[in-house]
Amino acid sequence: MPDTEDLTDSDYRSLGAFRYQIRRFQHFSEQAAKAEGLEPQQHQMLLAIRALEQPTATPTIGQLAEHLFVRHHTAVGMIDRLAGHGLVERLRGEDDRRQVRVRLTPSGCEKLHHLSRIHRRELRQSVPALVETLHSLLEQRA
Repeated sequence: MPDTEDLTDSDYRSLGAFRYQIRRFQHFSEQAAKAEGLEPQQHQMLLAIRALEQPTATPTIGQLAEHLFVRHHTAVGMIDRLAGHGLVERLRGEDDRRQVRVRLTPSGCEKLHHLSRIHRRELRQSVPALVETLHSLLEQRA
């Protein structure tokens, strides 16, 4: 079904402002990762490993690839580089030895903790503008 809803100048301004706020945070995040000696995707991988961690299991490379919207071989390459820096380690699955799980090393935990604290501070400062922009965008159609 085609979208027949008209867009106003205000809609375009709100969409542009929303996109700007998202990109502003993304730029901050990229610069913070680089300041820590990481590529932005490496930081995202560290965060995904920690976010997907369960009390009884660490994430598989396949789960990480899916979470980051990358191909399996791309995730493997990212894990290789992070392991080379001593930030992650691979573990063989207990039930299926072909399965490769990934966990953060103490150094990886420390680096991720530092970056996460910086990101939380930035979010506390930037989220009000992002929410205001989103609210403006959504309220125009209500």
